[in-house]
Amino acid sequence: MGLKMKSLSTLTIKDVPSLRTMRKTFTGSILSISHSARTLLRMNRSPVFPENDQRTVVTTPDDNGRTVLTMPAENMQTTISSGKNGSTVISIKKECGVTSENEKGSWRRRVVANNRKNRPMNGIKRTEENTRIRDENAEFFDEFSRIKDRLDEKNENERRRPSSIAGNEAELDAEGRYGTVPRPRPRLRQTAQLKKFAKAARVVAILTGEAAKKAESLYEEALYYAYFPIGPDATDISSDKEELYKYLRSVFSVSEGKHEAYLEAVKEKTAPRVLLKLGLIEARNLRGKDVRGTSDPYCITWTSSNPNHKSRSTYKETDLNPVWKENFVLEVRNPAAEMLHLELYDYDPEQSVVERLGQISEIKSMRGFGKLFKDVTGIRSSSNGTNQNHEFLGSVIVPLKSVPASGIERWYLIEGKNPDANKSKKNRGELRLHLALTSSNAKGLYTLPAMIKHEQFLRYIYDHEIRKDEDWFGMLPAEARQIIVQHACHHGLTSYESDLVRWKSLFDINLHRALDPLQFLPILERIKRTVEEEKYSADQEEYLWHAMDKFSEYCTEITRKHRKIHYELAGPDQLRCLIKCLSVVVQLDKKRNNPPKLSDIKERMQVAVLSGTFEWMQYVIDTTRKEGSDVSTRLEHAVSLANNALADLRRALDHYNVIFCEFLNAPYFMLIYQIFDQKLAEISHPVVQEATGLFADLLLDGSGKKEGLTLGAALFELYLLLQQFHKLSTPFPEETISQMSLYGYNRWFFSAITKWLQIATIKALNLIEKAVEIDTLKQVDAYHKYSTSAVDCVQVFHQVKTSWKQLGWPNPEESLAYVLKILEDICRCADFYSVSIATKFNKMLQEHTGGKITEEILMAVNNLIFVRDSIEPLVPELGLSLTSDGRPNSALLRALASLHNEAVAMSHVKTVQALIANCAETIETRVSEMWDEFGEAMMPDVLQFTRFACDNSDNRDLLLDQYDINLNMAKERLSSDDLFQQCLTVHCELAWKAYCKIVLEKIEEKQPPALFQNISNLVKSTCLFFYGIEDPEITEELMGGALLKEVQSLLDIYAAETWQIIHRYLINRQEQQQDLAESPYGALAVKAMFSGTNLFIEVLNARKLVKMDIGGKADPYVKVRLEPSIRYPENAKERTKVVKNNLYPLFDETFIFPVAPALQKGDSLVVFTVKDYDLVGSSEFMGEAFLHFRDVVRGLGSEDLKEVNQVVMPLTRPTESNHLLETLELRSWDRLAKNFVKREKKNIDQKLK
Repeated sequence: MGLKMKSLSTLTIKDVPSLRTMRKTFTGSILSISHSARTLLRMNRSPVFPENDQRTVVTTPDDNGRTVLTMPAENMQTTISSGKNGSTVISIKKECGVTSENEKGSWRRRVVANNRKNRPMNGIKRTEENTRIRDENAEFFDEFSRIKDRLDEKNENERRRPSSIAGNEAELDAEGRYGTVPRPRPRLRQTAQLKKFAKAARVVAILTGEAAKKAESLYEEALYYAYFPIGPDATDISSDKEELYKYLRSVFSVSEGKHEAYLEAVKEKTAPRVLLKLGLIEARNLRGKDVRGTSDPYCITWTSSNPNHKSRSTYKETDLNPVWKENFVLEVRNPAAEMLHLELYDYDPEQSVVERLGQISEIKSMRGFGKLFKDVTGIRSSSNGTNQNHEFLGSVIVPLKSVPASGIERWYLIEGKNPDANKSKKNRGELRLHLALTSSNAKGLYTLPAMIKHEQFLRYIYDHEIRKDEDWFGMLPAEARQIIVQHACHHGLTSYESDLVRWKSLFDINLHRALDPLQFLPILERIKRTVEEEKYSADQEEYLWHAMDKFSEYCTEITRKHRKIHYELAGPDQLRCLIKCLSVVVQLDKKRNNPPKLSDIKERMQVAVLSGTFEWMQYVIDTTRKEGSDVSTRLEHAVSLANNALADLRRALDHYNVIFCEFLNAPYFMLIYQIFDQKLAEISHPVVQEATGLFADLLLDGSGKKEGLTLGAALFELYLLLQQFHKLSTPFPEETISQMSLYGYNRWFFSAITKWLQIATIKALNLIEKAVEIDTLKQVDAYHKYSTSAVDCVQVFHQVKTSWKQLGWPNPEESLAYVLKILEDICRCADFYSVSIATKFNKMLQEHTGGKITEEILMAVNNLIFVRDSIEPLVPELGLSLTSDGRPNSALLRALASLHNEAVAMSHVKTVQALIANCAETIETRVSEMWDEFGEAMMPDVLQFTRFACDNSDNRDLLLDQYDINLNMAKERLSSDDLFQQCLTVHCELAWKAYCKIVLEKIEEKQPPALFQNISNLVKSTCLFFYGIEDPEITEELMGGALLKEVQSLLDIYAAETWQIIHRYLINRQEQQQDLAESPYGALAVKAMFSGTNLFIEVLNARKLVKMDIGGKADPYVKVRLEPSIRYPENAKERTKVVKNNLYPLFDETFIFPVAPALQKGDSLVVFTVKDYDLVGSSEFMGEAFLHFRDVVRGLGSEDLKEVNQVVMPLTRPTESNHLLETLELRSWDRLAKNFVKREKKNIDQKLK
């Protein structure tokens, strides 16, 4: 295993973003959140942790209030200590390894691993050496790009302000009204003025005179009602009377002694008689009993304690859904045990038989005929001949214990005489009843005095709650609800009469002390239903209308001051509820018998909105205006005014506009928008014209850069505010928008935007130059594989893009011109950056030594690719996006297409695409040039290492280790697989170039084959290192393939044995022979066949041989041998007979050569040499033919060659010398090579005789 080393890094964390950002900006263990990290987050390059990352973040505060972030990582030890000035210092020790002997080629394993798993991105950690430059150029872009962020943050904070109160809409339930206790709401925020009103409304604790007597009377009554409760609630009250007495004492400020006296007096009084107030309202879906299919229903009612005292309603003629609205009072002895009985009958008048038969024309069904027959035959004969039967329609039985003291109104199912036996029968309909218990002390059914007295009692209750809690908003304790119900019950007030009293009491208190309007709404809704059902008397309606008129005046005043008063109280939900209450009041007003008084409420509310908006706008103008008349002060005042107007308009859209439109159909938003529009234009236009020409001059002037930056930022902010303001008018009609004062506001800023873009380009180039100059070309952190200058360059691009997007220029043609200018400037900056980095790169290469790749070299390449890749995504973000099928897909392109046509829009897109492609190609070319320069700089060191390895095989590992170190570094630090592939290709080509040069040197030195064999083995090891196999297939796609092929071709020759070179030479001759269709030296016909372990060869004849003798003839014969001869040492050369004086000799001779089966499939040759026999001297060479083993027929089951086809081969001669012969010729020490070269040269270029 490799040696272990320790690395120590120390960080001080000073600032902590939100939890969501914190999650995104951690590196391996503990990171400081730097400016560049936040930059990447704004660039949508937020770091992402792996899905299986289960590390826990720990936050701890230090003595200075700073937060220390810790996150344990694998193989990491974290130590927290105190640094200078009380800072928290976190020391991180992490183990890292060095490549060991058995880890060579680990870069290849990294290739596989990284293809399976992406390394997580993370926040950027910076040191003092690579901190992003902070000069006036960077501040220029930061200032403008952060304006929108500040506005968005301000808007978000405005929206997050509390605007509603959670809780139930009312304290009352649907039926019992005081039956349940809702969950408490947050208390309303009372202003000082409202608290003063509340203090003034308090009741004096000690009462004197007539007021004291009145209070004593009310207290004694309340004690009586508490002591003698009515209804099923009485059981609960009886069990907790002491708490009820205690509450009453606190309400009326009664001492314990007086309370005991009052209580004894109450006990001596007689308990009240309980009465049941029955309201027979209506029925529905009754059964028809007449021959016409209808009924004439009426109702009889009684209680189970007094069955002989029955009450009867009127009958409703021919009505299956009768409406009675009749009231009865029944005495009840024991409400907990008694039942209320009601029976419905069909009234049948007394009629004679003749009168009955007269109804035959009204019959509409067969059931009617049956009914008529039954009636006629069932008539009892009497003196007058009449019928007195009334048919039963159904009954209702109500247990009185189910009737709460506050009363109940509901529909009851009508059943038969025996409910248990009639469950499965047809529906008999339903009956709607109002039931309430009261006492014999009640003076009547509808008494206005009782309502007034109940109102007085409620005022005591409410005043007591206000004394107890200044922030009371309408919630009552259980004791108060119980005694209020009993008070209303004993006075004979119905639920809807109690609603009326309670609503008026609450509203009277609200005039002096703000209550939760949610208390009003459910009561008003019930009052509305009661009015629609006409249950109130004339006096009660007059009581109601008086309160409603005061309420409408109150709502109008609140609307005028809703920004100042109601928003301080509890937010828009309160105003919504109040306006909804007003809408209910307006609907009630239409039910007046007298002419309605609230018909103009819409106009009154609009006037209140306008006057309130004028007052508020003037207040904002006065409070935001600062002393001084210079441009900067006036511009700041315009920005402040626009901010306030926008905030008010957003609140209007989010809350108030919906409220006014929904309940009053009043255009709240349009009313206030027109006022703001006029005022903003009046204040903003002059100051924009003056500031436009001033800010550019200040920015370009060395002494006024800060003032110009501040002025430009304010101007830009005002533009964005006016843009947001104008966008809010989108729902208005086009005609209305065109008449607005701010219509065409963007034309005010046209000159300023043009100057800003010009300055932005100058600032960007200056910033890039400075960024490259101070860049140490060190990786910013473990996961962002580029250096600080690339971050600065790309951030400039994104800040320019962000600033432009924020502008949202409305004119499409002008916007397109700006976008093209921005993209052109960005490409110009990218090209300038690539030139600057390439220059810095070349300077580093001049100082480069040791043959090792460095982090600086890799970061320079990464930077260019990072900058290149950041440009193309800007195109769609700047409004030039296309759909998947190449159609315009942005608002800008669609607007251009609508103005002209789609072809015009697409032509601009193609222009941009060509611009971006040209910029990318330029950068890629520069990257390629940088790799080439890197290769040239590395070549001397690579040659040196390669020579060491070639001269001594023991140095092989030294060479491969050098490649492994470089490629490991490249794989770890390069930002993409493509770049790593380029780096790998450069190293591969360097290796083959070095081998090629060294092989040529060794050839010139006439080194022996053993040395070349050593080099060949080294090349195979290098192939295994680069390609993963020792003998890769050389194709066009193989990196360095052409160079490798050249090296291998040289080594194949110079590292081979002499017989191998000779055999290759012969193979080349055989390949040349195959390319000949006809030869001037004639042809030779043979047959050949492998059979078993033998090779059978039959030499048939020769044709068109060359004339060799003086007489124009020749004496040919054929020599046959197997090559390479080293493989067949036992096989001698064979020869045919000599055929005299014949150019078409016939031989017909067969030869047998033993060949092992394993050698039959090799690349061996049968060489046929044709010679002219001479008696004197040696025979002359006439030509040669070659038969490859692969062309020989395999065994046909016999040794007879008759079935084998003959092969006709052209005879050839060596025509020229080649590199193989030259190689053999260099081997002067080798007799085999020397003899072969001598023989071949003799045969070259022989003349025809």
